Amino acid sequence: MAHVYPDPLPCIDRPHKSRAVRLAERANQVAWRVRVELRTMSCPMPAYREQRARSSVLTSAALGASVMGLLLLTRLALRPRPGRPDITMTRLVQRCHSRLVTRGMMVVSAPGFAPLQHALTVGTALDLWAFGHCREALFTMLSMGAGATTGVIKIAVGRPRPDPTSMRVTVHFRDKSFPSGHCTHYVSFYGYLFYLAHRSMAPSALRSAILAACAGFIILVAPSRVYLGHHWASDALAGDLVGLTYLFLLIKAYESVGVR
Repeated sequence: MAHVYPDPLPCIDRPHKSRAVRLAERANQVAWRVRVELRTMSCPMPAYREQRARSSVLTSAALGASVMGLLLLTRLALRPRPGRPDITMTRLVQRCHSRLVTRGMMVVSAPGFAPLQHALTVGTALDLWAFGHCREALFTMLSMGAGATTGVIKIAVGRPRPDPTSMRVTVHFRDKSFPSGHCTHYVSFYGYLFYLAHRSMAPSALRSAILAACAGFIILVAPSRVYLGHHWASDALAGDLVGLTYLFLLIKAYESVGVR
């Protein structure tokens, strides 16, 4: 018996999507995923009592070490001439000199100059506010207080910028050198963003990218300031300690009043 096959369905002409339309759809999908990641960001519940007590002890020890290190570096900065460690470290960092490395260091330092520094901080706070994270936006703005702390220390210590005769200087600034405002801002601002992403976001590509970017800026800013001749090594290290101390206090305040 012969099989009877149904008539084939008529071919339906489907409109061919252009490359621009496909790219627009892909961009909308990526934007939707980013919005989902940010909207689902929720702060963790406070830790148990034993864990919180252990965290307080570690925080107090870190704060004590930061303050002691800052006092030692301040004593070094009050000397009329730079010490041998500063000169040795500067020559070591500036030994590898090339146009590519110089451009890379300038790119790392660029977000620390005004008005880009303020634009990035305020823009991040506005983004968090728009997604409903009002407390996180407030503490992001409070991270700018580290710069004010650095300004007070600069005036109190009064250490001049590095002399071009002692190191290679790309741009000469008129303000004081100790401590480095770039390092302080990077540790406080990008360190707080690192903390938020690590504690509040689920593992994803966006979370990994944020953590990598923040860690990269924090690690590379100190060598960039010394390489460009804008600060001595002790200035950069002191800026890191000031920013780290401020970051510890900021996170402690956030966990006290901001964690839900």
